[in-house]
Amino acid sequence: MATTNPEPPLAFINVPYSKRYERVYLAFIAGSAGYGLVPTAAVRDPSSRFQLDRIYELISSAQYSFHDLSWMSLDNKSPRTPRLNMAFELGLAVAISRATGANHEWFVFDTVPYRLDKALSDLGGIRPRIHDRSPESVMRALMNAFGRRANQPTFVNLMAIYSEVEIVARGIKRNYSLDLFDTKPFADLFYAANKAAQQHIPSLGA
Repeated sequence: MATTNPEPPLAFINVPYSKRYERVYLAFIAGSAGYGLVPTAAVRDPSSRFQLDRIYELISSAQYSFHDLSWMSLDNKSPRTPRLNMAFELGLAVAISRATGANHEWFVFDTVPYRLDKALSDLGGIRPRIHDRSPESVMRALMNAFGRRANQPTFVNLMAIYSEVEIVARGIKRNYSLDLFDTKPFADLFYAANKAAQQHIPSLGA
């Protein structure tokens, strides 16, 4: 009797949708694929449903979520306001992970060591993974977050996947969209990441 392979786990990516975070976004997509995960994000669901419903369902259906809380600045429009979406979505992930029978693990990322101890003291004892918004540092942060996972791609593996995803991102901007944080670009970026992961990490294609 033939057996079917289990569906790969989903990983929800929660980063600021800003041009200066494009490489962070691409690195999380590439890194997720390198660990045999299927990345998902708010942009993956283009439906007109209430935003909170969509976000909740995306996080609750994922086994992992990556939350970058490094955007701490105020915007320039009056009244000057901080971005709270990322912290709010982390709160949803924490609540989901604590529900009876839950299968969800969340990870926090920042660019400044120890800052979250002050900004979000309820996370006391949680160690955020630090990066400097470069793809290399995001990959190292992911490797540390997944240090106990059975599937352990090398840094070279992950950066090779990232390089191919970045090539596709440049093509997207050249051919049909300057905004990578949208539904079609996300699908194309994941397809490229998954294809590259299977090429550079043969065990994922087995």
